[in-house]
Amino acid sequence: MPVIYSKNFASGAQQYLVLNGNSYARTLSIGTNWSRLRIGLLCNLQAPINNSALDIRTPALCIGVCKGIGNDVSVKAPTQCFGWAWTNTPDNTTSALTYAAGSGGNSYWSMPGSNVYCYFKYENGAVTRSNVGSVDRYVPTNNPAGTARRGILINDISKTARVSGSIYQGVTCGAVAHMSLDLTENDLFKALEEGCIATASPGTPVIQGTGLVGQPLGYGAGNPLTFNETTYGGLDTVFVYWNHTTMPLCLYEIAVYLVG
Repeated sequence: MPVIYSKNFASGAQQYLVLNGNSYARTLSIGTNWSRLRIGLLCNLQAPINNSALDIRTPALCIGVCKGIGNDVSVKAPTQCFGWAWTNTPDNTTSALTYAAGSGGNSYWSMPGSNVYCYFKYENGAVTRSNVGSVDRYVPTNNPAGTARRGILINDISKTARVSGSIYQGVTCGAVAHMSLDLTENDLFKALEEGCIATASPGTPVIQGTGLVGQPLGYGAGNPLTFNETTYGGLDTVFVYWNHTTMPLCLYEIAVYLVG
């Protein structure tokens, strides 16, 4: 189950939620009354104390929206669930995150753009995915033996109608230069508000002097994915899922920005 811990940073002690083979979900106060959302994470990955330089095999990190609590990808067959998966399937069985020592103790994990990510949907237990991503992905470590850093991940979700239609998505995250910086909640809020993953220039925001990396809303073949809120239920709940227990995902902020 998710557990809350605390860690010291330059800005002081920060509490964080640990996901270790489970999910966090929260129902929106606006329910299904949205047409575009941005879900932002301020996060890092916890390395084992005795061996921090391990690659992470078959990681599955998913961010998205679903119908109510207990209906995200952590259950076997969700009836209505949409989102972005770090790898080519929501339940990744092939790709790995590669460890990098970085400089000055600023270690991180990365996955190259050659390992595509996907947008996916579950409707009535059936999964459909669209392998559309080819962007490099980076996430810093929360290594007790090194320097703790926090990174940014954002999923931008837009639906063409509030009852039924199509869902477009975009994704952005920190660049490799951000792995030596400690990003804060203000950086996350700035990224959410600056029109990240826009369909036109400037595209992605500049955070602490470096632009985030990502793909714009609606990028790639096979995106968007159709959906039906009338039959399978409204998308009123935000979720984050991480599948590993030995290397947990640490969440310092989970922010949802209503664009429209």
